[in-house]
Amino acid sequence: MKIQLISLLLSSLFFSFAIARTINSKVFIKKKTQDTTDDAAASASPVPPTPQGSIRLGGDILIPDASSEHPLILSNAKDQPLCLPSETIKPVRDLKVMPGYEFFVLTNKIEYPKKIVMDKANHLLAISSKNGVYSIRMDKCGNSEVQQILEHNVLGEPLGMGMELYGQHLYISTTHSIYRFPYSDGQHSALSDGIKVMSNMNSDNSEITDIAIDVFGYAFIPRTVSQMHQNLDASHAVIKKFNFKNIPDSAYDFERDGEIFASGTNTQGLLGFDAQAQLWGINGLLEDANLGRDLSLAGFAEELNKYSAPKKNYGFPYCLTEHNLQGISEVSRGLGAQWAHALFVNQSVSLNDYCQQSDNNVPPEVPLAPKTYASSAHFYTGVFCSVGDLTTEGTSVGLPCNWTNTPILANHGQPRDPTGHSVVHLPFNDLEHKPRLDLAAEVLLQETEPCFDDKCFSPFGLALDNYGRLYISSDETNEIIVFKRIFNEKAAETLTDIVEKAEDAKYEEEERRKEKDSDGEETRKESGDNEEQKHKGSGDE
Repeated sequence: MKIQLISLLLSSLFFSFAIARTINSKVFIKKKTQDTTDDAAASASPVPPTPQGSIRLGGDILIPDASSEHPLILSNAKDQPLCLPSETIKPVRDLKVMPGYEFFVLTNKIEYPKKIVMDKANHLLAISSKNGVYSIRMDKCGNSEVQQILEHNVLGEPLGMGMELYGQHLYISTTHSIYRFPYSDGQHSALSDGIKVMSNMNSDNSEITDIAIDVFGYAFIPRTVSQMHQNLDASHAVIKKFNFKNIPDSAYDFERDGEIFASGTNTQGLLGFDAQAQLWGINGLLEDANLGRDLSLAGFAEELNKYSAPKKNYGFPYCLTEHNLQGISEVSRGLGAQWAHALFVNQSVSLNDYCQQSDNNVPPEVPLAPKTYASSAHFYTGVFCSVGDLTTEGTSVGLPCNWTNTPILANHGQPRDPTGHSVVHLPFNDLEHKPRLDLAAEVLLQETEPCFDDKCFSPFGLALDNYGRLYISSDETNEIIVFKRIFNEKAAETLTDIVEKAEDAKYEEEERRKEKDSDGEETRKESGDNEEQKHKGSGDE
């Protein structure tokens, strides 16, 4: 039954694709206007309809609609970036890639790359807090040209790791401020005419400050702490929200302006949005957490949080999330359980009770393994997505369609510690968009052997291009890597054949069932007739 259901789904997918291509090539919509000239112009420049199972982004970009019963599937060899760079760059570390996928090093010319951002022209930007901002111009094969477009010392403050595109501007964070520069998609020239749009950020760590701007123009900026002490409270670790559509001429003051969007957060790494423009972030564990004799960082989780509603408290510094305390503590409540922080348990309030209340402490969506030092969670939009398996390979070079609106996690790790140093996909339930905590994360890319060196594969930033390929910055190895699915031109045809065979088998099974039911009905009818004749004969006697 499960195989039949899968086959039916695949059949529907390819049927939708065939119909969508037919519609897209033959049917056009004419705009109705009162003016005949406008009507003629509309006829001359027809607007194609959005095919079934897809979402149109702008005029020419179609992506599969993951919520549709029959998502659109694209599989044309001529549309795929099947070539590779003319010169191969050997990765610094030996890496193991997920079966059915491959990777290549795009560049190793940027020292300590952190956040990376893809613009609408498939043009990559990278920020290095030690050196500046870089533009990476590339063709679809991955041949790249790297150009520094902002020096690290131009703004008079050390650069942070925050960088974001919104409208026709690029926003960049420093130790205490945010600057805005005019920017055009695909720009490969130096940034100029920057103005300060925020001051007085006063972060403990200049690299911690990120910027995330949603589609509505609201900027979300975290404030974090780097050391635990008894005088901390939730107000020291917050995410503030600012309207970047209307920035005052005098610039925002971080402390005075904006609104508290979330408290008790203490995010590490980068913020991100899912397909519903909901904000997500990672709450880390501080190394000097001082948890007491019975507990250690190994038993508690880093947290992937969804900041879905404003004015909520996410527990820092009073509450911790259990990963697995078995063998560490005499008491273990299991994955995701909430505990009071040992540093604050001597206070008058019963913190264990406090931490169980969602009004005081919103638990994480996903408890993450400790000491992985996750740096960013990036949600796949479904652009150029693929279907297939290890036998068929992929219908495109893009990530799988069933990964749409699910997070890909960069586990940065720490030097000389083999934990982390990987990129993983977190499985979610398709219907409810909830994490599947019963399933292990799927490892996309990791060290072939445990790394105990200073320079390990250390993924930090993630981005996706218009082909559905994943870009990964590794700051410790000075690399940006491209991860993609292995494409097979025959994959769609092979999957269609599998579906057709399954459909034929289903039809034959249905016919056999009908024939069997019919034979049974005939047998019952004959038996009834014989019984009737028998009773009739008895009556005649």
